[in-house]
Amino acid sequence: MLGAVLAGGESRRFGSDKAAALLDGRTLVDRAAETLARVFAEVIVVSSRAPVSSIWPHVPDRRAGKGPLAGIEAALGFASDHGYEGAFVLACDLPLVEVGTVRSVLDTLGDRLAAAPARDADRGWEPLCAAYRIECLPMVSAALDRGELAAHAVLDAVDAVRAPAHARALLNVNTPTDRARASAVLEDGAG
Repeated sequence: MLGAVLAGGESRRFGSDKAAALLDGRTLVDRAAETLARVFAEVIVVSSRAPVSSIWPHVPDRRAGKGPLAGIEAALGFASDHGYEGAFVLACDLPLVEVGTVRSVLDTLGDRLAAAPARDADRGWEPLCAAYRIECLPMVSAALDRGELAAHAVLDAVDAVRAPAHARALLNVNTPTDRARASAVLEDGAG
């Protein structure tokens, strides 16, 4: 599988480009890419904006302004074009995801079309820390064609399997306060 970091968000709540924001001395995009590079032979950064890192290959969204589902489409398109079975996507604003979580999702995937960690009972999937096989690409593209932008709906449609994950690993950094919380987790050694 291909490793793909999603770094195309507009960062409205963060106030600046969160992909370039530092956490524990590294940018959020580099943290995510480095985690994936410990599992996958090739890692790309998908974004509709200019490249946020000179280290990792940049792949533009095929549809700018269409959110994370467009990033998943671009990652799967790249994976398909380059002979991969699929793509593991990781949003850069999930900086506490570690190799163990990635491997858990991959181990759970088996022969299914997709796998993602379960969030708590109210929120369901975490579709931006998930493995998608190439066969999901037509469904992702069709959803975007219909104007549907919810990535979790694709997981439901393909009967994805839920993977175990520690709740702290799925801390989403949308605001500077969230980044402070992630930093505190790292300082405590629990991230």
